[in-house]
Amino acid sequence: MKHKLNTAVGCLSLLICFVFFRESPYFWTIIVSIVVLFNLILASGILFLRFEYFYPAVYKNSSPEVILTFDDGPDPVHTAEVLDILQKYEIKALFFVIGKKATEHPELIRRIIDEGHEIGNHTQNHPIFFAMYSRKKIAAEIDAAEKNLAALTKREIRLFRPPIGYMNPSIASVLKKRTLKIVGWNVRSYDSFKNEAQLLTRLIRLTKKGSIVLMHDNLAHTSVVLEAYIQRAQSNGIIFAKQEQLKKFIHEIHH
Repeated sequence: MKHKLNTAVGCLSLLICFVFFRESPYFWTIIVSIVVLFNLILASGILFLRFEYFYPAVYKNSSPEVILTFDDGPDPVHTAEVLDILQKYEIKALFFVIGKKATEHPELIRRIIDEGHEIGNHTQNHPIFFAMYSRKKIAAEIDAAEKNLAALTKREIRLFRPPIGYMNPSIASVLKKRTLKIVGWNVRSYDSFKNEAQLLTRLIRLTKKGSIVLMHDNLAHTSVVLEAYIQRAQSNGIIFAKQEQLKKFIHEIHH
């Protein structure tokens, strides 16, 4: 809806400019300004899920508990480390897993489910240029992951997070046909780029009540920092979701 509105306003603005300002010395300045503004809004919609430009996304918890989410696993070493820490503190998290990795490490998928966590679809191969794929290839990536995850978990996987968080009309169209729900975030750890000290500082500074935190369970320093983060955040009054609260969060997404 926002994309259609932006396109309609952009086209109407250009039409008005051509009709009323064609002889103005500022004609080309106005034209360039309209085009630049349109593309800035479009780029924001592509890059930021919480803008909900192409498709609805959940990016905060309506309850005060913090929801931890982990992307790009399962990893044979670091996912297990993350699970050990979460089990120690009785915290339940949401894992957006890659279908190919899931089939390579089915024991980790079973452990995630058995320990009360939830699983989401993060495509079959996590292609870097996923947002540039055709609708057919986008659908194939999502459907292959769904098929593999359903076979491993014995449940329908209805949550989705696009690789790198980029969106476009093609992805939105595929998701809409499958009635999949996007879970975004409002705390991005940038653990792919931060060292341990930077990562811990950033997480503590940004985590608030109701936050949805994005981390990656395939990174060594994320699992190293996780326990200190949990301890520090809890000492600041942060409550992380347990099983009942995570289930409530998922239920609200679907209703």
